[in-house]
Amino acid sequence: MKPTSTHLILTFALCGVLALQGADYVMLSPLDTTVLPVIPAKDQGGNLVRQTLEKDAIWQSTQRQLARNHFSDESVYRTMVKMYRYTNKHYVTFPVAYWSTDPQGDSLLVSGRVYLPKQRYLNGIMIGCHYTITSDIEAPSNMLSMESLCAMKGYAVIMPDYVGYGLSRDKVHPYLHWRSAAKTAVDLLNCMPELLEYYGYSYPIDVVVTGYSQGGAVALGVTRMLEELDSMWIVRKLYAGAGPYDPAGTYLYSMERNEMGIPAAIPLIVMGLSDAYELEFKQEDFFVEPLLSNYEEWVLSKEYTVGDINYLMGSTIMTELMTEEALDMDSPLADMLYEVLLWNSNVGYDLRSPAYFLHSIDDEVVPILNTINLQEQMPDESGKTYDYDHYGSHMEASVPFMQYVYQDL
Repeated sequence: MKPTSTHLILTFALCGVLALQGADYVMLSPLDTTVLPVIPAKDQGGNLVRQTLEKDAIWQSTQRQLARNHFSDESVYRTMVKMYRYTNKHYVTFPVAYWSTDPQGDSLLVSGRVYLPKQRYLNGIMIGCHYTITSDIEAPSNMLSMESLCAMKGYAVIMPDYVGYGLSRDKVHPYLHWRSAAKTAVDLLNCMPELLEYYGYSYPIDVVVTGYSQGGAVALGVTRMLEELDSMWIVRKLYAGAGPYDPAGTYLYSMERNEMGIPAAIPLIVMGLSDAYELEFKQEDFFVEPLLSNYEEWVLSKEYTVGDINYLMGSTIMTELMTEEALDMDSPLADMLYEVLLWNSNVGYDLRSPAYFLHSIDDEVVPILNTINLQEQMPDESGKTYDYDHYGSHMEASVPFMQYVYQDL
């Protein structure tokens, strides 16, 4: 049974936030101007809010409050609602639809969200890559995101839903398949010139890319894709926090410790990558009860949050979550899973853009080895900053990460 508290607070968040926005998707490719909202020319009171967000105290207070509530779904959504009330007068936001591709390269209508500041000159475009979600109601097109704060500093903030959420929710989400997630971001970015020109924005071709957790790995993938495409866009800076840049290394680390920091990641990884590469993995070869009997309800329904699924799975011990064959690295099954995880690593990529990487030493969900391995195998370290410190748990560290991004812009 789905935890009722999560359902109620998600409903509350939607009523308190997105009911104010309207639900019509704006079609970007081609641009449909008939449903575009009007953007006022003046931003009354925006400077006061911006000055408040520059102060460390507001971020530290937010982190303490969320930590006291163990970063529960309820506390996070209440924080989002509070944030929206303070900032929504200073930007316009709406969900968007546009064409991208699925992991097999077939055309797919996907969705996301755009935040546009009221001032007509932009400091740049920010691509925000969201963290791990399992409930569609948490997708950027449906829910306010922390990255919206950066619209306060004159950035057009764009956030893709990724394949499997929003308008493509009927698809299996190809979790950790960074290329498909990055493609949804790049395709959304390429829709922006026509939209910005329609509104009369003056903007540079500089792009800032940011993401935390899964979003950190996607953000690195977006930056890599933009560099490899040699596009018109210039990545001014990449901000990536606690990302699974080395999914194969993380898999081995979890098996050695016999513990998975985020149990919900197991079905996301196995079935997501199976779908992406058409491997036809069978659930019974990987999962044990109660996940085996409830995979479709808990994961495919897109109605349960990560916290819900972690709770329902009932353990973080790998041998209590997966079959013996799936955990035996000498078996063809485990070897194939490890191989596809290797295909989705960005460790060793020669990143050319300036970058900031944060990872808490205390992270219990995404092992710090991901960022350490990334740094150790980075061919060119110039322009790269690595920030390792005791920032608290995985969720706690997301606040100082977002604070750094906002204040560094």
